[in-house]
Amino acid sequence: MPKPSDKKTKTNTKTTKTKTLVAGALQVWEDDPGAGVEVSLDSRPDPSATPLAYRFPAPPPEPSDDNTSFAFRYWSAAAALRRGADFWAPRVSSGEWELGPVLPVLLDKGEDLNAFYDRQALNFFHGSSPDGVVFSGASPDIVCHEMGHAILDSVKPQLFDAGSQEAAAFHESFGDMSAILSDLQLPSLRAAILQDTGGHVSRNSRLSRLAEQLGAAIRAQAPDAVDSDCLRNAANSFSYADPSTLPSVAPASQLSSEPHSFSRVFTGAFLDALGAMLTAHAADPARPTADELAKVSLHIRDILMEAIANAPVVSNFMAQVATGMVAASASLNAAYPDILKEAFTRRAIISLQTGVMATSRHPASVAAMTETSAHSLSAIPLDQVALPAAQYGINEPLMVATPSHPRCVLATGAQPDLTPADPRSAVSAATQFVDDLFARGRVDLGEMETRRSIIRLGGRLKTHKLVREKGALTLRRILFDCGLCQQ
Repeated sequence: MPKPSDKKTKTNTKTTKTKTLVAGALQVWEDDPGAGVEVSLDSRPDPSATPLAYRFPAPPPEPSDDNTSFAFRYWSAAAALRRGADFWAPRVSSGEWELGPVLPVLLDKGEDLNAFYDRQALNFFHGSSPDGVVFSGASPDIVCHEMGHAILDSVKPQLFDAGSQEAAAFHESFGDMSAILSDLQLPSLRAAILQDTGGHVSRNSRLSRLAEQLGAAIRAQAPDAVDSDCLRNAANSFSYADPSTLPSVAPASQLSSEPHSFSRVFTGAFLDALGAMLTAHAADPARPTADELAKVSLHIRDILMEAIANAPVVSNFMAQVATGMVAASASLNAAYPDILKEAFTRRAIISLQTGVMATSRHPASVAAMTETSAHSLSAIPLDQVALPAAQYGINEPLMVATPSHPRCVLATGAQPDLTPADPRSAVSAATQFVDDLFARGRVDLGEMETRRSIIRLGGRLKTHKLVREKGALTLRRILFDCGLCQQ
């Protein structure tokens, strides 16, 4: 499909619910175009501002209040990205992206219902829907999700290549958490969410509903591929299960080991915790204010980022981060540890024993966890292990980075009977991860492309590639994508 004209293309937008025009102000989407809410900003964002600068390939257009125009999409993306980067920057010690000081943003690379981060740029696309053309780069939800991948890559780069279903799912969860927290930096949206949910921000709302417009476009093609009201809804009831016990793909109503599907477990617990933390922090728990919600968003950001920095990359990475969040929260509010423990144990992300250990006041294990040096962990490379690859039609071993960091504490998830779930070995976790990649057709076979016996699914965006490194066939990640067409 040729690249659509900005003036003539019909875009998939709903009737604007809120449109407050201010003379000389900049009009942008408040969160997602599917919600149909615009907001006025007093000034133009500067993508080149540091730290965490962006670069668009073309000069900025003059602002427009026509929400079908390129200018409107450009400034909506620029405002969301600057807002998100400014929010996360205090917790990115390097002040730079994994790529360097400036991250390119490509707002329309062609036709696809997708978006991705590939360590070279944030990449967005356009695609057809029953209501017109959808631009993934127009949605603050989507651009801040992809930016979230880049933020996490800056602070925990080992996760990028880790052969681990949980590491991949956590990357997707972090993208969704980034979208939620970046949204909350807008005073108008905070006020609207508090009103819509009666102060209970963990309820279903446009804060929890991520990428509504793109979700609707995908549902038109594959009705069970995404949630019924958006791409992914953080207000969900999914609980943890060992991903090796889950199907490789499943309808959106079920949990699978596919990273976007499995990510919903952690994101749901995060939203639960955010809502309960706001109630605990508010002067009047029945009527939390927008300012109090802004403060709690900073609290949970700091708790989350400290836990990520100190979490070893192991097979049950979600339990490591969750346990770290419980332990890191006490200094901000005495009620937070129990709130986080409840959120994560209720979803079986941590076992009851791990929750008790993390909320204990003086155990040596917690001291060891909170004193872990993020710098020392970042200096430890993941073990590269040669895995048999005959089942993929490859007659030589495949080198894979395994989730093999040393553990400071034995943080565990829970089994269905609530007993602790023994973590899988690094090699076992990597093997299951690679099996899933090949089963879903997500591997670019590179030089192996001509072998007829290798599993291939044509037309699928590839997240990984087989490359030669020092003579050995090695699996490397290419990108994290939005997972808009999972089936």
